[in-house]
Amino acid sequence: MIKRYTLKLIAVFIFTAFFCQPSWAKEDTAQLSLKKTAVSKQNVHLYKIKQGDVISAIIRKIPGITEDDIPDNYRIIKQLNPDIANLNKLYAGQIIKLPGKSNSPVTTPSRSTGTQTYKIKKGDSLITIIDRELKIKTDTLKTLNLIKSMNPRIANANKIYAGQVIKLPGRTVVVQTPGDAKIVEQAVASPTESQNQPGEIIKIKEKIVMSQAAKLAVIKHILTEMNASILTSGNYYLPISKTGQVTIDCAKIPVIEFDDKTAVFLDWENRLNDSLKKMIRENWKNFSIIKVDKKDDVVAILRKIIAATKAYSITKRDTPMSTGSLPPVEVVVDWQIAQKDPKQNRSLIQALRFVPENNSLLPKAIKNYARKNGLIITEIDGENGLAGKPEEIYSLPPIPVFPATSAKDFSYALVTHLGFIARKDADVKVFDVAKDGFNLSIKADVLINNADKKYIIYSRSLPLQFINVFKGKGYGLILIDGSDSPKVIMEKILPRLAIPSTYGYFSFSGVDKNQAPFTFGFTGTKIKTDKDQYIIDFAIDDGMRSLIGELWQASFARY
Repeated sequence: MIKRYTLKLIAVFIFTAFFCQPSWAKEDTAQLSLKKTAVSKQNVHLYKIKQGDVISAIIRKIPGITEDDIPDNYRIIKQLNPDIANLNKLYAGQIIKLPGKSNSPVTTPSRSTGTQTYKIKKGDSLITIIDRELKIKTDTLKTLNLIKSMNPRIANANKIYAGQVIKLPGRTVVVQTPGDAKIVEQAVASPTESQNQPGEIIKIKEKIVMSQAAKLAVIKHILTEMNASILTSGNYYLPISKTGQVTIDCAKIPVIEFDDKTAVFLDWENRLNDSLKKMIRENWKNFSIIKVDKKDDVVAILRKIIAATKAYSITKRDTPMSTGSLPPVEVVVDWQIAQKDPKQNRSLIQALRFVPENNSLLPKAIKNYARKNGLIITEIDGENGLAGKPEEIYSLPPIPVFPATSAKDFSYALVTHLGFIARKDADVKVFDVAKDGFNLSIKADVLINNADKKYIIYSRSLPLQFINVFKGKGYGLILIDGSDSPKVIMEKILPRLAIPSTYGYFSFSGVDKNQAPFTFGFTGTKIKTDKDQYIIDFAIDDGMRSLIGELWQASFARY
């Protein structure tokens, strides 16, 4: 009896094992899935952040990664890098741990954890700065390359100038090998490091995902700039026969219409069933259906949309974009959207810029100038969506314009602009009949009264005897030629009036003024008085002139 009962019990157990397998399998699968996402320290590699990198793009570079794997890998990377509070806010030169093996292992000599700024002094070089400020006596070349990566605007390490502000590593970390990820800290410490008390618990801020409404607002803004229309309310009708039609609720499935007759349906929550998708694809060849997942970021959605148009392309930017010519402006951006066929000039080029930590937004003057020159810059906050500064309001006086057709008129305009009392076509009498028995006078192009000395600007030939007489009477003679260019005239007049000046190409960097990474420059004459003045030969954009006046306290005149 007991034996029979035992056999029945074994039979029930076997029955349960076979027929209840799906529920057990699900539980086991969940456990296996969890184990798969756990990465051992031996299965990691190091990656050095480049200018413009974003975490989603970095994850996509990991071998074998699909779009569906991005959220899990984001969590893994966060676990591997507990010192990074926000993975969406990385900086160039930073080194992070990634799961898996790298296709191209990076042997990274050093990285910066914490930065400091340094203002270049006269006679400085990057080598002397490394030796004196960072106290690094070995691996100088590696440290030099690190500093160059932290300061992408330095094109030539041998050309730095006094007053320039650069970033230096606050603490140098030497990595022995990418495999074992051993870290040896040197003596140079981050200024805030010593303030942390032992045992201090630092709470890691959780990632805040951009809302669907914010994503849609960003996408709508970008697509509108591409001359596309996006319908997010009302109904969209697709006729399927003489009497029937398909009605799409645009509030649930936004519809995008491009000027090349392409239409795209954004299926946010997989609302369209397979039969309807098949019907649309078979009857309307220029219509595309894009499935949008909640985990898709703005770039992922845009890439899907633009891939469906066949007229546009979206590419990652690893180098700054240039816009305008007078002055040429370079701006660091993350992505570029452009038409594939440059002959089709239906829209401007767009640049997308994700605003990272400790990096301010671009000044409106830069964005407005870029737009005037064919480049639309859209700034995006990774959490809140569209970002941008309010319009700057400046009190901008008219720019003085010097006449360049006459050497005399240009000279007069220049010296009066600089605050000198002067007269044109002034009679200068040296000898008088009543006193000396004869007359000797000339008509000066410009006569300048400067404190206790007078200066004569003269554009015609003058005998040497006359020159000596006027010098003997205490006049300062400035001889110019009627055919001289404004540049040459300034080179003759300004030194005689003891006004410091230089002619050359002048560069301006937003980073030097704690602004976003942009650079521009122009050729002209720089005059040093109570503030810098630039004399240029082109019509500078008023917004750019306002920006230079605001950040660099400089003024302009042109000819």
